Amino acid sequence: MIKAVKSEIHFGVKNVDIYKLENYRFEKRFGVTGVGLSLGYSKSWFNRLPKNGVDQYEALLRNGFTGCQIQVKIPREHGRGASVAKTISIRDFNKVVAYEALIKKNIDAIIILIALSESGLERLVDDAFNGVSLDWFAEKIIHYSQWTYEELEQVLAENREDVKTLYLSGERKNLHLNY
Repeated sequence: MIKAVKSEIHFGVKNVDIYKLENYRFEKRFGVTGVGLSLGYSKSWFNRLPKNGVDQYEALLRNGFTGCQIQVKIPREHGRGASVAKTISIRDFNKVVAYEALIKKNIDAIIILIALSESGLERLVDDAFNGVSLDWFAEKIIHYSQWTYEELEQVLAENREDVKTLYLSGERKNLHLNY
């Protein structure tokens, strides 16, 4: 199991648990219990989504959601034992929040998107005034707007295969791929 460091992001009165993995990439991820809570659902909402929200889950998969979960181990502060959490990628979190906001009109998701958008725009404006190149942002917009649905599906399938092969054999057992 991959060790991780835990922190939280406060979305008003709701908190989302976030993790930085102590693997070779120091990947950052969201805890699945916090995802449900941040959107106004129960702690177990995300784990029940593939069974109880089949249409939503399939729509998410069609739109780039991977469903890839990685279990992480968070050592306790006093050195005795550890807790375990299931996590999803930042991109998957974003896909879930966008779906909830745009399709289900979930007010909690709308608020999260607005707050994240404002924060991102603040960073872009600061970077522009500080002379930092924004080419990466323009490339991202162009990149995503030019893909056909079929190209996106092909890339996502390739990404899923990459995820399977990139993780070391000791880490692979911690992946919970839902496809």
